[in-house]
Amino acid sequence: MKKILDCIQELGEGRYLCYKTRKVSLDVNDNDTLDYDDKDVQQVHDSRFAESNQTRVKTIQITQKVIDLCKTPLFSYFLDGSRHVYKVDDIAIGSKIYPVLAGQIIVGCCKRVDRDTFKNCRLNRTIVICLPVTFKDGTGLKEQDLCKSYCEQINARLSQNKYVKDAKIGIDKIILYPVDGDDKFNKDKNALKDSGTAKIQSEMIGYEQEMVSFLCSQHLLNDEHYLIKDGSLEYRNFYGVDMSSTTAAQMRTNYQHVVGVSKLFNPDLILDYEKKKLSKTIAALKPYERTKAYRYKQGSFEFAVWYLRLRKTDFRETNFSDVVKCEMMLTNAGDVIETDIINTISANLIREAYPTCYGNDNRWGNHIYPVYLTEQFCKSNYISQEILLNLF
Repeated sequence: MKKILDCIQELGEGRYLCYKTRKVSLDVNDNDTLDYDDKDVQQVHDSRFAESNQTRVKTIQITQKVIDLCKTPLFSYFLDGSRHVYKVDDIAIGSKIYPVLAGQIIVGCCKRVDRDTFKNCRLNRTIVICLPVTFKDGTGLKEQDLCKSYCEQINARLSQNKYVKDAKIGIDKIILYPVDGDDKFNKDKNALKDSGTAKIQSEMIGYEQEMVSFLCSQHLLNDEHYLIKDGSLEYRNFYGVDMSSTTAAQMRTNYQHVVGVSKLFNPDLILDYEKKKLSKTIAALKPYERTKAYRYKQGSFEFAVWYLRLRKTDFRETNFSDVVKCEMMLTNAGDVIETDIINTISANLIREAYPTCYGNDNRWGNHIYPVYLTEQFCKSNYISQEILLNLF
């Protein structure tokens, strides 16, 4: 079977030279030692309340009475997105050498059948090749047409292998990562890998948003059927000023019944109403207690964020081990969320934390159990690393 890198070099007719360098997983080799869901936020956010109760107190206790009232689950859908990124080669384009990355993206959604039963709802598995934006064609084809053409021709060659054809394995998309700022990238090749990884991450975010949009188009999300999205809703720079007002309005509508729940977060992200970092308050939360909900802005979007301790336990590795960060998108600028709604959402999250996945994941204290099941569903659908890398 002709390998993907051979195809790229052959189709390039002398414009590209692949070096056949060692293939490595960037998830293993390039991970941060402390990987926050909201690690890319560069500034501490505002200290205004985002809930209707404007009382200047630091925390609110979720009472057992409120928890007991949540007999009918509020959350019906659970969304998780993940990706594996690999450096599969170096490619010479002109006089410069760039890394070639491959990414495997999984976005999955599970739905609740009853209190204790869940089933898969929808899955999107995508395999991408990530090349530098300098990847051009001598015929003057537009970038998207060039990438589509190469993708089709690569898949035609791969399908000549019976196993690959029967398993329906192929390249879904070729994407291009930016290489702006030549001096920086020439001095630090890791910056190029980071640029490519960020591009693959953006693709994953896009598929997550498509999943939410699909659920909304089927009228599956409403006041009685919420979605938990694993991780932050902030999506880093995805809420840019170049987004049209129509697209922004549709996104706000789509995310009206979505709660982002982050297991790993930067506790210094938010300022409290006294303009002090919220980390001390978060660390001191009692079982079933939450912080007040604060607002912050990202691009033209506003969010409400609060922190909740999920469990009654004396066994926790750190003061943040059973605390989750909760986020909701505000529909209109200046909006607040009713405090009773935030308390009801928090009570439902507490109920969703049981049973635990203790022993199966070192983040067990921060896990919402149906989200844990959704993560396992997504992971089970990855193509093995050995098979994927052998295609290159």
